[in-house]
Amino acid sequence: MNLSVRGKRRLKAAVTNGIMMAIMIFYLLPFWYVVNNAFKERSYISLQPFTINLDIFTLDNIISAFSKMNYPAAFFNSFAVLAISCLIFILLGSMTAYGIYIADHKFFNRLYVLFVALIALPFQAAMVPLVTLLRTLHLSDNFLGLALIYSAMFMPFIVFLYTGFMRSLPKELMESARIDGCSYFQVYAYVYMPLLKTVTGIVLVLRGVYVWNDLQVPLIVINNPVRQTLQQRLYVFAQSRIGNFDLVFAGALLTCLPMILLFLMMQKSFIKGVMAGSVKG
Repeated sequence: MNLSVRGKRRLKAAVTNGIMMAIMIFYLLPFWYVVNNAFKERSYISLQPFTINLDIFTLDNIISAFSKMNYPAAFFNSFAVLAISCLIFILLGSMTAYGIYIADHKFFNRLYVLFVALIALPFQAAMVPLVTLLRTLHLSDNFLGLALIYSAMFMPFIVFLYTGFMRSLPKELMESARIDGCSYFQVYAYVYMPLLKTVTGIVLVLRGVYVWNDLQVPLIVINNPVRQTLQQRLYVFAQSRIGNFDLVFAGALLTCLPMILLFLMMQKSFIKGVMAGSVKG
């Protein structure tokens, strides 16, 4: 009986690992295709698309794409949008969740339900009113306006995460801090926010990567070429060089490289945060 159970568990583990390996290969193949062909001349891409040969290795594509895309300026634009968006995500999301948590009132509980329900609202349904509102407030073609659009898109999900995590913490922490003389804001800043590092990290990674890689929202908000993000610059760059796959692959690699490097540097912290969150849940 025990041998049968062990056999079933091993079979289940083998099947699960096989499926995960297939998914990993499915995601890695397109990335390898881009990385491999970004360092080749155009004539070799169709001849050797999946193999790399040091004899045909070249950095000319990277250098040319870096220069023609005006990469430093576009990188700064994307970084500015990402920084402003993440700041709004953390401050407004955590403070809204904190207010819902400490009030514990029917009105705020219903407000929380409304926030959760808004997660199902697609961006396309609110796209036209949001863009019209930005123009009315003179925030169109502006980094802050773009960040506010992302905040409107993701705030329900962020409030949901922060509120759920706060409700898993004992309220005795707040009561003890209040007895010691802390104000509600001090309790939020010095007691709860340090305990919310896990969910904050998850918000930064999940929503931050989306903001960096998004093309749709910048296309409808940013019109000034000087303020274009990396994704917009890559889109324009690829449209003007149809057939020049060597330069397009090089530009795509330069665009996604910052997020790849960031994940490689922070993967241990991210994994620890996910594990801590799963244990708390």
